Amino acid sequence: MPYSRMPVVKMHLTAAAASLHAEACETGGKLPANVERVAHLVDDALREADREATTAARGQPPEDWASP
Repeated sequence: MPYSRMPVVKMHLTAAAASLHAEACETGGKLPANVERVAHLVDDALREADREATTAARGQPPEDWASP
């Protein structure tokens, strides 16, 4: 059974998004330009993570790899 790290990735991205949202609330919605760029990148990454993968990104392991 393959294991996915995606739930952990989503958890970290969600935490980052919540932190950025809190910072935006504290500053009245006026974030510095670099922080705003990071917020957009986090939003894009969350949207990408929510899409279902149609194929395995890593493919099959080489034949000489030991079985788990």
